[in-house]
Amino acid sequence: MIKGIGVDICNLYRLGDLDKLAKKILHKDEYALYQQKKTEQTKREFLGGRFALKEAYIKACGVTPFKDICCLNDHHGKPYIVDKNCHVSISHEKDYAIAFVVAE
Repeated sequence: MIKGIGVDICNLYRLGDLDKLAKKILHKDEYALYQQKKTEQTKREFLGGRFALKEAYIKACGVTPFKDICCLNDHHGKPYIVDKNCHVSISHEKDYAIAFVVAE
């Protein structure tokens, strides 16, 4: 049974200081992945996708501190939230990242 859905879109070029925002919103495991990104663009895309996902998660599941929401990738690169009751999708297009969360 679906208990909630959430969607959010993020303009990648409104994120401001990437490293400062990353430290503020990313779970420690996400931050480790962020630090592995080699270019500003890949960091921006990663951070924008995670920001949109966290906003979508809050819409689907209720208010939770950003740092408590952890989104990783499986061995195929598919994103997942460390919450077995949620399904997620993140997509990027030019200047935007969008995320969708379904909570069961």
